Amino acid sequence: MALLSKSLLMVTIIVILMAVVVTPSRLTDDLHQEDVDGDDSPSGDLPSAGLRRLLARYKSPTCDKNPRACYIRGSGGPNCCSKKCVDVKTDRLNCGNCGGRCKFTESCCKGKCVNLAFDKGNCGKCGKKCRRGSYCIYGMCGYV
Repeated sequence: MALLSKSLLMVTIIVILMAVVVTPSRLTDDLHQEDVDGDDSPSGDLPSAGLRRLLARYKSPTCDKNPRACYIRGSGGPNCCSKKCVDVKTDRLNCGNCGGRCKFTESCCKGKCVNLAFDKGNCGKCGKKCRRGSYCIYGMCGYV
């Protein structure tokens, strides 16, 4: 029995050592791997040097100087709060109006701070209503 436990311990130690040795070498290989086409440029979605210079020259428009910037697709929302585009209907830090903060346990649904764990009109997520007569407990309608 003692021989079996010693051999099992030895095998476990060897497996752990192999894992420790192999993992850093795999990470190093992945970090220093060249592109398939042979150039040494970094891979990924990095823009070219010319494009980076062009983007650095022109700052992105801020909504405090151009409020219509918030209507551009991909902006944070149609409202401008503290030089940032936000949606006051869903943003926890600007719920209902700029600076209207929700508590830690609340979410912003249609511009109002609600507790999704216990709100019958927003049970578990915004807009999910519980049936008449049931309660919202821990984000589930009719939990009990």
